Amino acid sequence: MLNSGTTTLIIPVPGGTVNKDINWNSAGVPSGMTQPQNPNSVPLIFSAPLPSGSGARALGLAGAFTAVADDATAASWNPAGLTQLERPELSIVYRYSHERDLRSIGDSDYHVGEDDFDANNINYMSAVMPFRLFDRNMVVSLNYQEVFDFSQYYHANYIESGSEDRPISAYTDPENPLDPNKALRREIPVTPATFPFNPDPPNTFYTITPHLYIQRTYDTKETVTHTSANDVQFEQEGSVQAITPAFAFDLTPKLSLGAALNVYQAGLLNTPNIHSKTRARYAGSLDRTVGITKILYGSYVDAKGKWNGNDIDLIDLFDKSWEEIPTGPEASEVTHYTYSGLYEVEQRISQYRGLNATLGSLLTVSEQLTLGFNLDLPWKAHARQTTTARSEFEMWDSNGVSLGKFPGTSQTSKDVEFEYPLYWALGSVWRWNNRLSTSFDVSQTWWSDYSFKEEGGTRKNPLDGSDHGEHPLDDCWSLRTGTEYLWVLKRTEIPLRGGLSWEQRPAIGKPDDYWGISLGTGISIGKGPNKVIIDIAYTYTWANSVMGSLVPDKDIGSDVQRHDVYVSCIYHF
Repeated sequence: MLNSGTTTLIIPVPGGTVNKDINWNSAGVPSGMTQPQNPNSVPLIFSAPLPSGSGARALGLAGAFTAVADDATAASWNPAGLTQLERPELSIVYRYSHERDLRSIGDSDYHVGEDDFDANNINYMSAVMPFRLFDRNMVVSLNYQEVFDFSQYYHANYIESGSEDRPISAYTDPENPLDPNKALRREIPVTPATFPFNPDPPNTFYTITPHLYIQRTYDTKETVTHTSANDVQFEQEGSVQAITPAFAFDLTPKLSLGAALNVYQAGLLNTPNIHSKTRARYAGSLDRTVGITKILYGSYVDAKGKWNGNDIDLIDLFDKSWEEIPTGPEASEVTHYTYSGLYEVEQRISQYRGLNATLGSLLTVSEQLTLGFNLDLPWKAHARQTTTARSEFEMWDSNGVSLGKFPGTSQTSKDVEFEYPLYWALGSVWRWNNRLSTSFDVSQTWWSDYSFKEEGGTRKNPLDGSDHGEHPLDDCWSLRTGTEYLWVLKRTEIPLRGGLSWEQRPAIGKPDDYWGISLGTGISIGKGPNKVIIDIAYTYTWANSVMGSLVPDKDIGSDVQRHDVYVSCIYHF
């Protein structure tokens, strides 16, 4: 008789690992697979969400726009800059992105390669209305902005193997040492001896005859060895948008203030909600070896005697003497199985909502120098997270006969909460003349406050699922600089822009370093109330050996190359 047992396959995926259990029933046949579960109660979002940036003009300057902020996207960079707009205008911005991630790992059995993925969205839309009140410039605007982009793709294939020993309850023959079918008997004669306490009648004696009775006990050990070839694919898409009314006014001729209210949602303009899918295909074999060991036990001494010619049993006068005599393995049995399966987990974030404010100021120090400050307050997003897990599994015996298919599906939904950090930026712009300017920004995001919590749970670190504070994230800095030259022609103006950036992004251990370069240009068509401005920007961002927390317990490094193109159109009334 063989007891039931479990063999566990471990599948590492973005955001955690999934344990797949193969259960054996008492007959030694696999009875199916347990429903896959992710050990981390966090969404499969491999890293912190990062701002996607707004507007072709700002991104052409590498995002060094806090002190410039002279178009409708100022509501996201520095709302105080809206007071620089003199005419009503409408604007729209489109973004296309392509990312190439080259993965590397120090594990020869775990193969990663190149991942490519694209994304495109409406990046920004706005309507701006300037007016004067109390002898001051004032501006109101209504904006739509793409705030976060969650696009990501990852795939890997690897070999996973292991061996597990499990003891099985011993099987013992019935304890009947006189049964020749269940025991072996060997008698050892000894010299008869006279019993000393009763010498009369003479010639009365007893004999001691030791017997070795063998009782057979089978100790059984089961060894299960498995080898599995796995292919894992992770896809994630979706973005967070905000509807942002903004207001700005000139407090003094040199100082303007502004504020924007950001109402965050996901799925606006038919964009997909945040969702991810992890799919793992695997196939392999199991070898189940059962070893049987025979153990011999010595029995007690059998004592018999004679008294006045009659046989008597004197066994109670003697102690029992037991001796354990183990032997080596007596026999073994090997059973071979093959299997294949599919594991899939899909997570969807719906009903995403949040609210915060962006505050800004713009100070004209001189004709050459302007300073800007922007503060994006911390906020919480509430959403509904639905996790759907599916599995398919089939196993065959050594003759290729299917032992059955075992599908499984489960779905859970919980309310979740994201806590987003405070962000601030300080910028300056120096105007060398009326055609040439250089801007510079320094900013910080307090990623140490970033956390995730599900209904009834505690705050977690979304990068690895640990308790918040167990693996604290560092606050991250960024530096950006850009230069713009305005080429003035007879009927149009063509700006030439370029910029450089360095930014830190949150990661387990220490932040990842990303570098960027940007180029931009544009053209203006017409003058006055019917003027149209078209801008285009290209940004290239790269990083080496980043995203180390993509798959826990795997030392994966990613060399990132990302290309973004922004195209904007502004129409002046």
